[in-house]
Amino acid sequence: VSAVAAFFWMSNHPDHGNHPKHETIMNLVYFYWLEIVALIAALISVITLITTRASPAFTSSAGGKIGHKFLLVLIAAVLEHLFMLYISPKPVKERVGKQLVIFKDKHTYIMTYLYIMCFGSFIGYSGSFPKLITDLFGYITVDGCTNEGEFLQGGDQETCEADGGVWGQAEITNPNAPNVFKFAWMGAAVGSLIRPIGGMLSDKYGGARVTMIMIIWCTAAAIGQAILVSKTRGLPNPEKNFGWFLFLFLNLFFTTGSMNGSTFRTIGVLFPADQAGPVLGWSSAIASYGAFVIPAMFGVAIAEGAPEVTLYALAGYYVTCGFLNFWYYVRPGCERPGV
Repeated sequence: VSAVAAFFWMSNHPDHGNHPKHETIMNLVYFYWLEIVALIAALISVITLITTRASPAFTSSAGGKIGHKFLLVLIAAVLEHLFMLYISPKPVKERVGKQLVIFKDKHTYIMTYLYIMCFGSFIGYSGSFPKLITDLFGYITVDGCTNEGEFLQGGDQETCEADGGVWGQAEITNPNAPNVFKFAWMGAAVGSLIRPIGGMLSDKYGGARVTMIMIIWCTAAAIGQAILVSKTRGLPNPEKNFGWFLFLFLNLFFTTGSMNGSTFRTIGVLFPADQAGPVLGWSSAIASYGAFVIPAMFGVAIAEGAPEVTLYALAGYYVTCGFLNFWYYVRPGCERPGV
């Protein structure tokens, strides 16, 4: 469908691309060529996931489980880069080769590290937010009696055992749980809508300064959320903390969405015009793995009974981002002021 649409409705563009005489058709060929090699890289990563998911090295500890997710991302990213360099179409390969100059600049890596913080966190939180609502507020642990395979909530231990039952606890659906579908869209909406505002503020005050303020705000929100999650987990009525949970998560979406705009602005003025585009593309591609890694981190932490650990870890990461941003772009006498 995309090929047909491009052929008929993009053929009036000025000559551009790698094959000016037949730009639409050839650019589509190059596009799908690169799509295929990307899918091959992803397939290899998926095969690795399937063949190693039962390995004791990756299942015996929470660190091993999380390390497994990072390994899959590393495999996919490295393979995709190698495929682009060695098995992409010749004209594309030549253009990619010219863009490799960005990897000689340390600021490429610094800004990628920062962009993972904002874009990676934003899409990671978007995937994790609904699941956390369900896992944290959707179930409660209650006392009750199990008799003939059926669990009955309430009662008392003496009566239960007198009737031949076994007294204990069970996890049941929380009848007062918030409706996930009512709130799941809010975070992504807030982050998306605030992004251009972050860009406009950065145009006026400087991207690095806006990023610095938002890093402090975001770190505080992540720590606050971690404390709230640890106190809410296991409560008989966790829904009483849902208002604060929603407020703090919307703060996380607000700040990461704002930083999407501010870091984009910083990259645009930090690098020469011919390098800014490749840096933006590369940093965005790497940061997009946050959509996989962050929900996976929450999944492991929830399975271990400590989802707050992921939030503390992310807060620690944000602190390192704040240090880099301040040292290179904000402090008096910094290496690249005004970005």
